[in-house]
Amino acid sequence: MNYSEQLHIREAVNTLINQYQQYNLAKTEEEKDRIGDAMKYKDPIIWMMYKHEAYIHTDHAIQTLKDLKEHSIDHGGICSRRFTFIHTWAKEKYAQDILDDTVFKPGISIVDFYNSTIMQTLVNDPSCMEAWQNHEFYTHNGKVAKWENYK
Repeated sequence: MNYSEQLHIREAVNTLINQYQQYNLAKTEEEKDRIGDAMKYKDPIIWMMYKHEAYIHTDHAIQTLKDLKEHSIDHGGICSRRFTFIHTWAKEKYAQDILDDTVFKPGISIVDFYNSTIMQTLVNDPSCMEAWQNHEFYTHNGKVAKWENYK
């Protein structure tokens, strides 16, 4: 069974999808900030699954690795930091360059990518997940500051 097929992972993604729906219905910026701050991704596969499912019927759907790259670059900020973390960790620790089009074709489905051996390896590496969660759950002066500590 792939990591992405485990029940607790499915439940985490479903919670995020529900939060995204609440975010879209929010009337005030304060409410959107509160919901956005609560949306956290325990690992990069949950993040990718959420991105794929939340945007599936939009004009910015994330269907492929190329879509995820473009989304991350276009957004800059937090998505760029998450994607850069994955790229850097895979390349430096496992000699897998996810930006190398000869290794990971840009058209690979996002599902196939997050079920790939390198992604399974990353989420099963305790030091990688500790580093990911250090950024994802970071707070500063008692306020949510996701990825603000990533350089």
